[in-house]
Amino acid sequence: PRIVRHATTKIQKYYRDGKSIIMPLTRRQFLTLTGGSAAAAVIFQACGVPEEELFVQSPLEMPEDMVTGLQNWYATTCNQCPSGEGIVVKVVEGRAKKIEGNIDHPINQGAHSARCEAGLQALYHPDRIKGPMVRSGPRGSGNFEEISWTDAISRLNLQLGELKQQGNQSQVVVVTDPLRGHIGSLVNRFVDGLGARYMPYEPVDQTGVQEAMNQVWGQSLMPDLDIQNSAYVLSFGSDWLNTWGSPVRYAKGYGEFRQGHQHRGTLIHADTRFSMTAANADQWIHVEPGMEGLLALSIAQVIATEKLGDPRALSALTSGPGFDLDKFAPSIVASKISKSVDPGHMQKLIKHTAIDFANQHNGPSIAFGGGSVAGQTNGLANLIAIYSLNYIVGNVGKAGGIVFNPTSPLEGITANPRKKSFADWKKLTQDMSDGKVKAMLVRGTDPFYGMPDITKFREASFKVPYIFSFSGVMDDTTAMADLIMPEHNPLESWGTDIPFPGPGYEVVGLQQPVVRPFFENRGEHLGTKGFGDILINISQELGIDIGTEAGSFKDLIQESCLELY
Repeated sequence: PRIVRHATTKIQKYYRDGKSIIMPLTRRQFLTLTGGSAAAAVIFQACGVPEEELFVQSPLEMPEDMVTGLQNWYATTCNQCPSGEGIVVKVVEGRAKKIEGNIDHPINQGAHSARCEAGLQALYHPDRIKGPMVRSGPRGSGNFEEISWTDAISRLNLQLGELKQQGNQSQVVVVTDPLRGHIGSLVNRFVDGLGARYMPYEPVDQTGVQEAMNQVWGQSLMPDLDIQNSAYVLSFGSDWLNTWGSPVRYAKGYGEFRQGHQHRGTLIHADTRFSMTAANADQWIHVEPGMEGLLALSIAQVIATEKLGDPRALSALTSGPGFDLDKFAPSIVASKISKSVDPGHMQKLIKHTAIDFANQHNGPSIAFGGGSVAGQTNGLANLIAIYSLNYIVGNVGKAGGIVFNPTSPLEGITANPRKKSFADWKKLTQDMSDGKVKAMLVRGTDPFYGMPDITKFREASFKVPYIFSFSGVMDDTTAMADLIMPEHNPLESWGTDIPFPGPGYEVVGLQQPVVRPFFENRGEHLGTKGFGDILINISQELGIDIGTEAGSFKDLIQESCLELY
């Protein structure tokens, strides 16, 4: 507290003969004087220090002379972004102080992103919701009253129980962020057992990428991009050195790609904007939005004409009825690919890129895309054309190319979360407007903020009788809720995560609480709770079969992880 910090300053005590007498006050005198005497209160009041400064309410406010300085480091999994990085957290006197990358974790290998670093800001967010609250004013007014967890769970169970008894449980919608690991499995079983509708929401739609993986590779898992062992990287739209995919892993691979071999790797990036990845590329190819797939097909046409690729792969990919690869020759499509590049120069650029990409004498090559490429009406076709280039040059399943990721080592625990398309969300909005949604449970996402205004999602929410939020902060969606049941911060709770995309082999990341729940001093019936524990509690009360007899989410994880031994 500032009392201790300013204890050695000179304090004006009193006046004598009209003159002020300044008395120096040492730290030892200060502590002796304030040792519980009645005079201490008078001095504090005279100094202008508020009474609440006298109380040490948490280790955060612990006086300096009570801090030992001993530090502990706890390993856990970052939950601030989808890449599933491993971190270690420095804890001093029960307070998390610093986050670093876990050097033993295969995804980030000691590095970590800025979003991981911001995990402490989320933990100590001054506007964190301190306990369950019920709406006390009109919906959207932001007026809430605090209630106990017993009351909150009873209210939720009452509404879900009535809908279940009436046979209207299909009119219950569960909205979460895309969930992996045990919490994803638990939510899936809860939704299926209740008979509700599950709507995972992600601000950047990845359903096109997932469908492309199904059509090109025959599996839904995103493969590992072995950038570090590649000699030639051809990327389309995906800003993988900034935010796309697993940027920390890709950035480390990029360092090896540039400096870890006998020769410096070559990076060609095709994009509609000058992104961070484009700024680090040897060649930035500017393309019009949605024309990335056309560029990929033109590169494939040059490879076929020059007879550089695998003829069997080319035949398999281009032998469809009515498909003529020669229609995508650079001389025909160059002017369509980019309006800002001279067509003659673009033709030379396409031919030069295709030849270098297919030339395996300098080392393996890899092609991939995502981000803005998928965000087009022809996004799926773009991605199929781009990823098919890897088949043509024969770098699938090889070092420096595309490496397939295996399934999860734990039964029933998926590495690929459920996803819904924008069309599914438009259908949900219409059902909300038509009164076909009676209750909505929202966790880990903010669709009221993220959904485009054209969908009228916020307006439709006024037709939903009950909205329940599990958010720990007052975002746009939570402000519209009828009941708020705040969950723990990830640094306070148990969990698991299977990185997506993975490193090419089976990985399960364990998440453990590194600090005590921040609001546990408010008592058992207030504060925050783990989302998994809330679902287990609700399931037990409503008789929902979630496939486990575990009494807590921690127990569920421990039982499941025994399979790893």
